[in-house]
Amino acid sequence: MTNEVRNRSAARADDAVGGSRRTRRDPRRERTPQRLVAAARVVFERDGFHDARLADVTKEAGVSTGTLYNYFQSKEELFRAVMQGVLDDLTEPSAGDHLDAVAGEGAEAADPVQGIVEANRAYVAGYRRNARLMSLLSQVAQRDPEVQAIGFAIREHFETRISRAVARWQAQGLAYSDLDPVYTANALAYMVDRFLAEWIALDLPYDEDLAIETLSKLWTRALGMADGPRSSDAPRGG
Repeated sequence: MTNEVRNRSAARADDAVGGSRRTRRDPRRERTPQRLVAAARVVFERDGFHDARLADVTKEAGVSTGTLYNYFQSKEELFRAVMQGVLDDLTEPSAGDHLDAVAGEGAEAADPVQGIVEANRAYVAGYRRNARLMSLLSQVAQRDPEVQAIGFAIREHFETRISRAVARWQAQGLAYSDLDPVYTANALAYMVDRFLAEWIALDLPYDEDLAIETLSKLWTRALGMADGPRSSDAPRGG
C-alpha cells in the first residue's frame, strides 16, 4: 500500500507541475508547488486543519490565490500533499531499516537489542519532527479516505518490518516462539505510537533518551530477549 499511495501522490504532483505543457522548463514554476506545500505545513502546524485558511497559505508562500488554484483545488488536497511529505520523511530512510539490518539473512552475529534501540530512536525522532501533523492525521482521516490511506501506509510500512524481524528472531531462537509476528508487531507499534501521542499532546516533561531506553526495554522483554538494553550509567554486577 505504501508504494501505491506514493505513486498516486507523485502522479498528482506531476499533474500540478505539468498540467499545461510548455516547451521550456520553468524552474520557478516547478518550485511553486513545493513552496505551497511548505507554506501549508506551517499553517496546518500552527492553526490545525479546521482553522487553516487558504488565504493564510498564499500569504505564507508569497503567492496569489490564483496561483494556488493552479496547483491545488482545496485545503484537503493541500493537506494530502503535506502528509505525503510526512510519509516520505518517516519511511525514507526508515526506522525499520535498523530492524531489517539485524534480522535479515546472515544477521545471526548482529545485536538485535541494539537494532531495536536504534529503530525506536529513529522513529521517535521522526515522529517528534512531525508531531503536530501526526495528531492531525487521525482527525482528518475520519473524513478523507486518501489521508486515511497515508496513515495506513505509515502503519503498514513499520508493522511489516517489525513482523519480519520478529519472525527472523524466532527462527534464530532469540524471541519467544509462541508469539504471532503480525499481532506482536501491531501491539508493539501501537504502544510506541500511543506513548508518543500522549507525550506530545500533553507536553509531558519526558527525557528523550530515557523514553527510547524504556520503550526498547519493553520491546525486548516482551519478545523474551534477556533483560533488554542497559543504561550506560546503570550499576552492573561484578
